[in-house]
Amino acid sequence: YDNFYNKRGGKLRNLMYTAQLESTQHPFSIRYPRGRGVLIDWQTPMHAIEIGKGRCLKEGNSIAVLSFGHPGNFVTEVLKDASLNDANIGHYDMRFAKPLDENLLHEIAHLYQSVITVEDGCILGGFGSAVLEFFNKNHYDIPVEILGVPDYFIPHASPEEQHEMCGFDQKAILNTIQNILKNSF
Repeated sequence: YDNFYNKRGGKLRNLMYTAQLESTQHPFSIRYPRGRGVLIDWQTPMHAIEIGKGRCLKEGNSIAVLSFGHPGNFVTEVLKDASLNDANIGHYDMRFAKPLDENLLHEIAHLYQSVITVEDGCILGGFGSAVLEFFNKNHYDIPVEILGVPDYFIPHASPEEQHEMCGFDQKAILNTIQNILKNSF
């Protein structure tokens, strides 16, 4: 089971571990989804995560998909789709909305022609908006598609149904990638 949350003991566990360390001097907020976790081998040692640092999960040079939170699992699955084999799509687990990993965002802006952000938070004022603000502040002219929770009431449903309603499930991510590839390259 190769899941990006399954590396080194699970991201949520490691974030919780990092938050309680004496060396963590600032407030720490962790959002996590309702429902079941994805970590199979959870009895592994915990590791501190460097605050404000994202990581590259898959290198590419056409589209960078920046994930924040649980939807990163959806991106990992989508990128296994055979139709995307030659598309050179990168995947980055940004881990933090505040502080953003600005060094990593500078690299992404120089390497990629287009960016997609995927989050299970609000589109307006969320992680994707912060990425747009960063690109604007640094005068990067790179198109960004933001997938996340729209600014209207989402009816109660299962997490999977809500992901679909909000447009950041696997199907929506794949459609967004294919539309960018069709219209841009």
